[in-house]
Amino acid sequence: MIVDVHYHLNPYIVEYKDYIGNVGEQTRVAKVAGIKIDAETLARRAAERYSDVGGVKLIKWMDDAGIDFTCINRVDNVDYEIMTEERVQMLNESIAIIANEHPDRLMAFAGIDPRRENALDMLKQCFEEWGMKGLKYHCDSGYDPNSPESIKLLKYLEKKGGILLTHTGPLGPPAKCKYTEPVLLSETSNTVPNLKIIAAHMGSPPKWREWAALAAFYPNLYGDMAMWQAYAFGRYELFCRELRDLIDYAGLEKVMFASDGPVYDIVIPTKKYIELIKNLPKDAPKGIKFTQEEVDAILGNNAAKFLGLSK
Repeated sequence: MIVDVHYHLNPYIVEYKDYIGNVGEQTRVAKVAGIKIDAETLARRAAERYSDVGGVKLIKWMDDAGIDFTCINRVDNVDYEIMTEERVQMLNESIAIIANEHPDRLMAFAGIDPRRENALDMLKQCFEEWGMKGLKYHCDSGYDPNSPESIKLLKYLEKKGGILLTHTGPLGPPAKCKYTEPVLLSETSNTVPNLKIIAAHMGSPPKWREWAALAAFYPNLYGDMAMWQAYAFGRYELFCRELRDLIDYAGLEKVMFASDGPVYDIVIPTKKYIELIKNLPKDAPKGIKFTQEEVDAILGNNAAKFLGLSK
């Protein structure tokens, strides 16, 4: 079973012009991975892949990549004028509807910025009316996951048996990276010890040690492998060495596969990323070993247990 715990679904039409000049992260990934691709091509790919009204592209993509189950999410940022409360909830409801139409394939996480005046009521609506199962945070927007506003949401989430998927690790400007430090999740875990937390990217390659040190001690703290694609394809030996150490420090059961699709899929197809992970037992550099059991756990068994799925 292959499970993707981190996919951004955009259930609306996106125009090519909206991505011109806005593919800096994808350009960075391509550079690290040693892939030559121009910004215009990336923008056209983004416009084609990101627009997914009804989730039709997502299901087709999952089938092609061999993915059995995906956690889809939205992201909210109160600083964006276009992201009114009404629009945020419209988008949350849209992905909830898609997930409810494919309960054997999808699970929906709401995107709600805790700084919103009605954030808790919004989250309650997502759970109690639309059947959503989790919450997505991008604290680099400018809020501490341990702020009083955030904790109100997380205590509700804990009570409902929900999941927090929260970005960790550095990002480029204008991200406020001090709020994405993995160490902040220590305080979060202390405050809501029964809340299941996925640290998206596990702090990303430069900061994974901080996440792993915490994950080894906090039973509710997990991590996903999104954003690791660039190093997997561009710095393969480094990727293998870091992943081996990460597993040994944090524990195999804490690591889950994720694509961060379609953001990175337009640069490195997720299908290839999955194949690379599948082949770790035979392709890893000399002195670095992975077992089939470890690969199976990372690609799906860990997430299936975490999400309560039947394998």
